[in-house]
Amino acid sequence: VLQYSVYIKELDRSRDIASKSFKVPALQMNYHASGLNTKSRYEFWVTAHTSIGEGAPSTKATLSPSSRIPAKIASFDDKFVIPAKRNVKFPCIAVGSPSPDLTWKINEKDYVKSDRIRLLPDGSLQVTNVTKEDAGTYKCLVNNKFGQDMVTHELVVNGPPEPPMVILTSQTTDSITFKLRPEETDTTPIHGFIVHYKPEFGDWEKEEIGFNTDEYTLNHLWCGQGYQLYVIAYNSIGMGKPSPAVTTKTKGVEPTVPDARRFLEVSAGSVTLHLNAWQDGGCPMIYFVVEYKPKNQKDWTLVSNNVKPGGNFVVLDLNPATWYNLKVTAHNNAGFSIAEYEFATLTSTGGTLAPARELPGDSKSSGNA
Repeated sequence: VLQYSVYIKELDRSRDIASKSFKVPALQMNYHASGLNTKSRYEFWVTAHTSIGEGAPSTKATLSPSSRIPAKIASFDDKFVIPAKRNVKFPCIAVGSPSPDLTWKINEKDYVKSDRIRLLPDGSLQVTNVTKEDAGTYKCLVNNKFGQDMVTHELVVNGPPEPPMVILTSQTTDSITFKLRPEETDTTPIHGFIVHYKPEFGDWEKEEIGFNTDEYTLNHLWCGQGYQLYVIAYNSIGMGKPSPAVTTKTKGVEPTVPDARRFLEVSAGSVTLHLNAWQDGGCPMIYFVVEYKPKNQKDWTLVSNNVKPGGNFVVLDLNPATWYNLKVTAHNNAGFSIAEYEFATLTSTGGTLAPARELPGDSKSSGNA
């Protein structure tokens, strides 16, 4: 629409009076007709102009000038759909004589002036930097002693999406699977999701998820580790708020301590450790720490702090027919387990002092790396 034409015709029973027309800019939504005969009746109608030409006339309104004018609003109900962080103005052009009182209600509550919402001199209500919380109905009510009127505007704010609900569905030793359920009451478009996750003793990472994804799996995770994760939905307007953090754990536990009979093979000057006797708890073994000491001494001797899993490992240079303590710490991604054994080397002739045995009280322990 390029402009409007307002037509005014005075009605006279005795003669036909030609109508007059007045041009109104396209953005002007009202027109004040002046210089009218107080004793005459008038017809009013409007046409709109485009680049093609003038359109059909509106319905005609017939009325007479009067000093007793019921309160009316020269604005129409409207729906405003705008992105977040923009400004919006709700028109409410009040007419009437005497001048009507004007009030606004926002979602059925009385308007209260604030830094962002203020009443303009022409009766319009302006909201700056709108948020999704501003969405709803804005009603303007006018009244004087001859009547009252009301106009209702609806505000829809297209902002970033609300956070989705994250529902865990399954875990393996190296993956976590979850479902995404968008907020049911949120009609804001969603273009995709971003999942942020971190192991208990690691740094945050993130992966992007397509907008039509119902279920998603995080792969290549650490075995037997606790994880935190949250999801953010986004669209063309921006990133939404993060979902509540979810805590879970991949499958797998610390290594299982073996019996001495399966783990230790004692000779006169050494002890062989059969590392395959350890069960990995579902998480592959990473390394072993091996220490030993004569039974009657306090300090441990470190043999190696990086024994690779698989096969056998031999502790050499032991004295024959001597009691020793052996401590082995086994590590995997789920944590570590400590086993402590007491054994006696064979005599130089191959005899035994006593069969190999575990310390009383099963001296085994485990922990998290």
